[in-house]
Amino acid sequence: MKLRTLGSRLAPAPRTGPKPLPATTVERKRGSAGMRDRANIRARDKGLCQECMRLGRTTLGHVVDHIDPLHLGGDDLDSNKELLCKPCHDAKSAREASVRARI
Repeated sequence: MKLRTLGSRLAPAPRTGPKPLPATTVERKRGSAGMRDRANIRARDKGLCQECMRLGRTTLGHVVDHIDPLHLGGDDLDSNKELLCKPCHDAKSAREASVRARI
């Protein structure tokens, strides 16, 4: 009898772990659908880094990146993706990480 009354007085343990993503976050395509999308973006961008092209340079692109990040409300459509070289991708990712850390 004593255990029943004690059990109702205990509060649930606080939830630990990563925060859940906002409901507006879009899931990125994975598997063969994602591979097809990346191949289409590489073909559309002619294999060239789009950031370097904007700066007047010609560099091979390696990474298909979301222009507007998914965690900030960007979508997973082809119009929101571009091909970047590794240095441009790393620099953009670092900028986005510093913004995300402040949110």
